[in-house]
Amino acid sequence: MNPTETPSLPGMPPLVALHLAFPAAIEEDVVDFCHEHSSLLPGFSMFAAEGFGASGRLLTAVETVMGRSRGRVLFSILAAADVDAVLVALRRAIPSADVAYWTTPVTQFGRLA
Repeated sequence: MNPTETPSLPGMPPLVALHLAFPAAIEEDVVDFCHEHSSLLPGFSMFAAEGFGASGRLLTAVETVMGRSRGRVLFSILAAADVDAVLVALRRAIPSADVAYWTTPVTQFGRLA
């Protein structure tokens, strides 16, 4: 299998995990976006994160002193075919260079019970 291909799971279209990393200050905007686009993002999880590295911007005095930015990471499992539509809508709703995204293939997905 090609590494960029997402294998088909029985009864499901190819799936990917969409990850978004963003500043804590825009958390409510991102959550609102996800709720407004629930047909494309059927569910999501989010956790607090701290960013390090040359590409991260330190937005507050506290972050500058700490040497890291406070942020959030959100991820959602969705149909691979819907990723482009989500990103187009997200760029319109939250046009920010402070939001990073990446996708990873989902090779298995399900519930334990």
